[in-house]
Amino acid sequence: MGQTGKDSILFCGNIVYDGDACEATFMYELYIKHNPKQRVPIVFDSEFSIKCALGDTLALEHIEIGSYPFYQVVEFIANDTLPQDIHIWRYPKSCNDWYYHQKYKTANLSIKDTIKKSEMVGTYKCKWEKKDSDYPVTSAATMKINADGTFELIDEWVSWDVFGTTFYAGNWEIKQDTLICRVVPELMPSTVQERYPGQILRFVWANFEDNKQYIMEEGKVYKFLVRKKGLIRTDIQDYIYKKVKNR
Repeated sequence: MGQTGKDSILFCGNIVYDGDACEATFMYELYIKHNPKQRVPIVFDSEFSIKCALGDTLALEHIEIGSYPFYQVVEFIANDTLPQDIHIWRYPKSCNDWYYHQKYKTANLSIKDTIKKSEMVGTYKCKWEKKDSDYPVTSAATMKINADGTFELIDEWVSWDVFGTTFYAGNWEIKQDTLICRVVPELMPSTVQERYPGQILRFVWANFEDNKQYIMEEGKVYKFLVRKKGLIRTDIQDYIYKKVKNR
């Protein structure tokens, strides 16, 4: 369990929310991994402290599923008495450099008669709202088109008090005036992530694992018409992905 000594210490530190995770509500429980019944609640606060043995493996568990798309547990070792920063990130670590909710501006695509692959590379945003139903549905999607021919797509939707998130990754290509994004299960991220030394984040309730299984059985392809105003989903014309200007 990571326990290497018998010295009792008061381990303390701060929770650091990377990227857009700072917008989430904070409801966690901190506990020693080999003694999960003794838990310290952390609600709407970033500071924590817990009495443990030097070398104990600690777990920081997210307990409010509704505010996050994925249910998380971060594990780390109490190997020092100095305060430490424990990092939380909301999505797979590959998203940290491009997925954000800050203020942004969009621009028209500067396409000509022949669409070049280099013109497609970048980040795209799509906001959509469906009002002709009993419960309004809002959607906010972000897609990253990479120069190496891969893409990542995050689509968050809210209906009344129900949340949903889709995460897909795969390969893309251009055929005439259409961008084709084909989801590849092997490119979907692992549920175990490590961005900081000694800190392991596990997506315990990760719906992209369910998505991966679905793709392996059914397959998934997104098609977009490439227009100057943006990328238009061929199956839902109201979904227009506009390219984000560089920050």
